[in-house]
Amino acid sequence: MTHGGPIEHHRSVEYRVHDAGPRPAGFTVTTSADGRTIEVTGACPSCGGGTTTTWSYGTGNGYKGVLRRQAARAPAPRGPRTVCCECGHAHANRPAEAFHLGCGACWQVDLP
Repeated sequence: MTHGGPIEHHRSVEYRVHDAGPRPAGFTVTTSADGRTIEVTGACPSCGGGTTTTWSYGTGNGYKGVLRRQAARAPAPRGPRTVCCECGHAHANRPAEAFHLGCGACWQVDLP
C-alpha cells in the first residue's frame, strides 16, 4: 500500500464474497482538506492486503450560479457504509465480472 498506510501482510486467500463484520481495528476514516472526499484506509481483515475506499461528494465543476452553490453544500455521507476489499492482488477464483479488485470480503464502517 502507498501513502504511508498500514504495513501490508497480504495472504493469498481464495476469492469469496463474505461479511467480515464491523470495522476492524486499525482502519482510519479521514476527510480531505477541501471537505469533498472521505477515505477509509486499512488492512483487509480477510486477506491482510492494504485497501482504501473513497467517497466523493459535492462538486466543484460543471455548475454555475445557484446550482453550483447547492452542489457545493451537498451533505457529506454519514453513518454506516459497506466497504469491500480493494487490495488489488490477484485472488484465486475471482470472477472476471467482480467489481472490487480484492478478495471478496466486505465489512461495515461508520462515517463521522
